[in-house]
Amino acid sequence: MKNSKLLLYFYRMVFSISPAYVFTILLSTAFQAAAPFINIIVPKLIIDELMGGQDRGKLLLYASILILGNLFFKLLNSYFLKKVEVGERKFGFQLDSYLGNKCVDMDFENVEKSEILDLKEKAFFAIYNLSAVRRTIENGAAIINQIITLVGLGYILSILNPLIILVLLLIVCMNALLFKKMERIQYEDNQKAVYDNRAFGYYINLTSDFSMGKDVRLYNGAPLLIQKMKYFMDNLLVIYSRLFTETGKCTGLSNINVQLQIVIVYAYLAVKVIAEKITIGSFTMYAGAAKSFSDSLLSFINAFIDINQLCMYLEMFMKFDQLESKAMEGIYTKEDIKDYTIEFRNVSFAYPGKKEYTLKDISITIKPGERLSIVGLNGAGKTTFIKLLTRLYEPTSGDIYLGQTNIREIKYEEYVKLLAVVFQDFKLLSYTIRDNLNVRDGIEEQVMLEELEKAGFAKDLEKLEKGIDTSIYKDLDKSGVEFSGGQSQKLAIARALCKDSPIVILDEPTSALDPISEYEVYKSFDKLMEGKTAIYISHRLSSTRFSDKIAVFNNGMIVEYGPHSELIKQNESLYATMFKTQAKYYLEA
Repeated sequence: MKNSKLLLYFYRMVFSISPAYVFTILLSTAFQAAAPFINIIVPKLIIDELMGGQDRGKLLLYASILILGNLFFKLLNSYFLKKVEVGERKFGFQLDSYLGNKCVDMDFENVEKSEILDLKEKAFFAIYNLSAVRRTIENGAAIINQIITLVGLGYILSILNPLIILVLLLIVCMNALLFKKMERIQYEDNQKAVYDNRAFGYYINLTSDFSMGKDVRLYNGAPLLIQKMKYFMDNLLVIYSRLFTETGKCTGLSNINVQLQIVIVYAYLAVKVIAEKITIGSFTMYAGAAKSFSDSLLSFINAFIDINQLCMYLEMFMKFDQLESKAMEGIYTKEDIKDYTIEFRNVSFAYPGKKEYTLKDISITIKPGERLSIVGLNGAGKTTFIKLLTRLYEPTSGDIYLGQTNIREIKYEEYVKLLAVVFQDFKLLSYTIRDNLNVRDGIEEQVMLEELEKAGFAKDLEKLEKGIDTSIYKDLDKSGVEFSGGQSQKLAIARALCKDSPIVILDEPTSALDPISEYEVYKSFDKLMEGKTAIYISHRLSSTRFSDKIAVFNNGMIVEYGPHSELIKQNESLYATMFKTQAKYYLEA
């Protein structure tokens, strides 16, 4: 019952992704099921005619039916084989897109949960390593195919002797039990190997991650990578060694059973021929029918067992697919929001699985157009504050409002249009500069160039032969450019500006810039953030001079709040201490 519900869910999902693929497989299955009968029945008629009346007209007719029938089914099955192959490839791309959207839409907090990562690994292992989707579809088609074939062949064999069917059933069931044992061992071993597969894949990916190149070379990381890969590969070999051994034993026993079946059927038919109970033609037909019945029955049982085994893997896929995204909730759109006042009301937050609160009873109001600097020691909760504002996480308690609207009530895809964010660990895509900056509909090239200039990238752009159409990185374009950290950060800031959102959030916006470039960026902040609400985190407290207000975080709480001119006067304050300490280093330098 459980598997029936799971398969129903799965086939509905497949049909929703590609109904044409499903219909093609069903048609192909029907013609494949009909094809064997022509080679079982017509040869009997030919042999009986040769042994009897030898009517040339009949022989010519039977031969024509055999040749043309085989040609027809061969052409038809070849056509559908190609259609299914193309459909399968197209469906594979559609499934990749489906899973990609699932990962992108997943709540960010799930991305950092080890149990969700393991579930994703199990789901993707089933899809990509075991081809669970393709096999389940093929097995479903095979079951339909074999049922049609078995009904026809069973009728033919029942005319001879129903006991033949029982003998074949017994032997096939013995082989099916062996197959089931192999599938069970394979499932157990694959589950044991999940962690080692994920770890091995991680280290394999590191070896092809060019961004790690400098660190691997300078810190002699290659031997450690090889050592880790070897360790997890050895673990996988130990886990799978049992599977290889048991599979060999079961395959050997299965082959013995098949030979026993052939001996029994042919011996019985030979006795019938000698006793003149059946003709030579009937011998040929029944022998072919018995073999085809046995093959079809084994295929049917194996497909049935395989589907049941695959259900254990697909259960992981279904659990992953059914992960609900709280971030996708909401009723309001961007146009519904007229007031961009940001207000945290008694917000507290603890990361999933953690007892300690990272943020404790945060209440703060940020007015439209205001510039807020968030400062504090490492681990004070600054980045977590931004993660809550950007809805990467939901508050454990308390609420965040935009105007009079709780941000949870705004459609997520609409809410993110209101935010332009540059995180400290930002990522640029391996596309052209133009494509990276094309973050909203209708943006013109001139606007991109203006924002690049505001971000301080204009001089760098002049040196590029392809200008704004220069590719970033060499992943997709050999002529791509590997920009420095500072240049990349300018591009990230320009990308945020191109989004033209009313709220701009910059996490360490100038950490990779040299002091001169940093000064130029901050000097132009008035122009950069004109008419926008700006929130930025910075360890370089000189940036706070350009802010209207400063929020000082410590141990998850806002311990000081106000403009620079007021906070700096409080000699014993955390902010004054931090600011004067940094100033001292600059002066000593």
